[in-house]
Amino acid sequence: MVSAERVRIVVAEDEDAIRENLARMLRIEGFDVAAAANGKEALALVREHLPALILSDVMMPVLDGHGLLQAVRDDPLTSSTPFVFLTARADRSDLRTGMNLGADDYLVKPFQRDELLAAVRARLARRATEGQAAQRLQAEAQRLLHFDALTNLPNRRLMLERVRAASHQSQRSNSRLALIMLGLDGLSQVNDSLGHESGDVVLREVADRLFRQVNQAVFVSEFDGVGRVSGEQFAILLEGFGDDAYLDSLCRELLATVERPYQAEAQQLFLKACAGVALLDAAKSAPEDLMRNADAALHQAQQGGPGSLSFFSAEMNDRGVRRLRLHNELHKALERSELSLHYQAQVDIASRRIIGFEALMRWQHPELGFISPVEFIPIAEESGVIVEMGAWALNQACHQAKTWLDAGHGPLRMAVNLSARQFADDELMATVTDALEESGLPPASLELEITESIAMQGLERTVMMLTALKKLGIALAMDDFGTGYSSLSYLKRFPLDALKVDQSFVRNITTDPGDAAITRAVVAMAHSFGMIVIAEGVETTEHLEFLAGLGCENAQGYLFSKPLPATDAGALLAHMKFR
Repeated sequence: MVSAERVRIVVAEDEDAIRENLARMLRIEGFDVAAAANGKEALALVREHLPALILSDVMMPVLDGHGLLQAVRDDPLTSSTPFVFLTARADRSDLRTGMNLGADDYLVKPFQRDELLAAVRARLARRATEGQAAQRLQAEAQRLLHFDALTNLPNRRLMLERVRAASHQSQRSNSRLALIMLGLDGLSQVNDSLGHESGDVVLREVADRLFRQVNQAVFVSEFDGVGRVSGEQFAILLEGFGDDAYLDSLCRELLATVERPYQAEAQQLFLKACAGVALLDAAKSAPEDLMRNADAALHQAQQGGPGSLSFFSAEMNDRGVRRLRLHNELHKALERSELSLHYQAQVDIASRRIIGFEALMRWQHPELGFISPVEFIPIAEESGVIVEMGAWALNQACHQAKTWLDAGHGPLRMAVNLSARQFADDELMATVTDALEESGLPPASLELEITESIAMQGLERTVMMLTALKKLGIALAMDDFGTGYSSLSYLKRFPLDALKVDQSFVRNITTDPGDAAITRAVVAMAHSFGMIVIAEGVETTEHLEFLAGLGCENAQGYLFSKPLPATDAGALLAHMKFR
């Protein structure tokens, strides 16, 4: 039974006797009634009182019932108000018109008192039920606004609110406040190999482990807690935790907790993680800075590889500001013609003749000056602009190689690096074929280089993509070989033409027995697979002689030339031979 207390009903009826009788019956039942003699007056009452229910005749002067209903439904404030027609006409077309406009019910005159009250109470009960459902939806919307739907942990918005509350408490009690940002590594591989459902299982387990670890810690505050602030990132808030040694120890325990094996679909899975830590200096920074600084510390830790831990320092802020500027300005670098290609010679060790070049991207910023590729390439990769930049570089390199070939400097190959984003791009094949067609460069004169880490991101796709590229007639090389997975079982599936020995091994090849052994093994393995070997970072004649003794075919490095602008590289090419 719906209570009539303070429930207002608007009655629209042009016959005085019926209108008065309806109002009297409803008031006896305790309803608050406002009555009108036509639709126009009724609409004014509806907008003034926002009633819980409208009872309306169909046939009325000035504005009939259908017109009233249309106006009620068109107004956002009254669009969901229950509307019941009172009519002596009960033909189907009349009923259909009203229902199409959004009427909730019909009462056919003459009707009995009990019939009227039953219809009124039914509509009000349904309205109350809908209101409760709306409240539940609103509550759920509020929950989703502040909590992560998958793990039910606080999200970034709620964690920031808790940081604000905890910062006020830490100032009052003179206690310490820290925020740990923990980023997962390896989750994308789980999603790619087993699907996102398995990835979700692992994420919920990570959340549960972190929650239990924090709540079992030696120092536990009312503000301590764990949140999931992005897809692969968790935040841990700590207040009154003791000294830095304890904080360092707890962070390493959290990393170890994440790295314990997981079980999904009868398979044992492993994740790694990095952590960045920021401490709140209430006198110098706002609560919002704590989250931003923790993010910066996490980014710094991720540069050190899985398992790394980094504490925020003021220098990170400077790096963060510069990184943001480079991120923004990279999008304009191409259109402003700030990017260029330099070319480093690749030399046949036996004849000392130039057999090709590697194209390397350079950025000359009008205000910041020369910006190292080591700095801007990862930013371009992260933002996605590397795909556009890479397509430009490939096109430029192909045109330059064709220019040199047309000038009689051949045979010649042009090596171009592919980034992870480029290799994953669905338009890669079109980008390569367009560059070859537009430049007129023979496919055999182009060599594309990928790294081991790129090759291992989705093995089946890598094999398919490399095979398709190989069918174009271009050469394929694996760059930085020996620094990543170095798995023979994977390597033998890739249709590669060359392996490039990373300069970190070549640099100490004559002084470090370990680096010498690695290089010797790479050369032997490449030859067993029918590949040639290109050694990077060759800087001395001793390096060159050692590599020649191993049977290494090609070399590049400062012994021959640093990366040069196209004009200087062309002049070098004209000599063709080193002595």
